[in-house]
Formats: sequence, structure tokens, C-alpha cells
Amino acid sequence: MGKPDKIIYKSAMAMVGVDASDSIAVGDSLHREIKGANEAGIASAFITGGIHATELGLSSFGQVADLSSIKTLAAKYDAHPTYMLPAFAW
Repeated sequence: MGKPDKIIYKSAMAMVGVDASDSIAVGDSLHREIKGANEAGIASAFITGGIHATELGLSSFGQVADLSSIKTLAAKYDAHPTYMLPAFAW
């Protein structure tokens, strides 16, 4: 069991005392982080420049993916992000 399983998100929310409406998952994996967030009923931010960058036709950090490409890929994985960001850096 790991990030794809909604129990991980539900457990984390319970540990800090928040519910789905006060949570967001951020990740670059549609079939892991985003799909898990969908199943847990929480919002998600898909980082398009991560592991799916090549599938989205991206070649440089911070490049913006075409919305139609994101929708096609999201449908492939049956994982639908609430928001999309080209990159995420600390």
C-alpha cells in the first residue's frame, strides 16, 4: 500500500485533523499521486514537468504543457487533476 491508495491520504488527513476540503495533493504521477487524490476526494495539483514530461512532449524545465495533451494523458490513466503546474521547486 502506498500513495496510490486513498487510505494513505485519509490517514494523513486524520493525523493532522483536516478533511478533504482543506487538503491538496501535489505530485507528478497521474497514476499514483493524482489518482490517489481523486479516490480520496481531495484536490490535486499535477506537476507536468515530472515523470510524464516526455509523454506530454516537454523538453525543458518550466515548459508549459498543452491542455489537450494533459487531458488525453489524464484520460489514459483515469486520473484527473484539479490544477496543473509546469514545475515545482523548493
